[in-house]
Amino acid sequence: MAPFRGSDEAVEREIATLEQMARLRLRRYAAEMRELDRDLSELRREKARRRVEASVPETTAAATASA
Repeated sequence: MAPFRGSDEAVEREIATLEQMARLRLRRYAAEMRELDRDLSELRREKARRRVEASVPETTAAATASA
């Protein structure tokens, strides 16, 4: 980054602006990560459910469905 040529007050404002931008981006990324984590958990539950269903013999599954 090139040397900042503004006054001390301008440097302080620039620092405050960049800190604010960093906090905002971090909040957004954290929200995106939580959403991705929820989606991943949901997919893992679905995979586990399918694995359980695949391990149940067809006769038991058919008997359960007709009951």
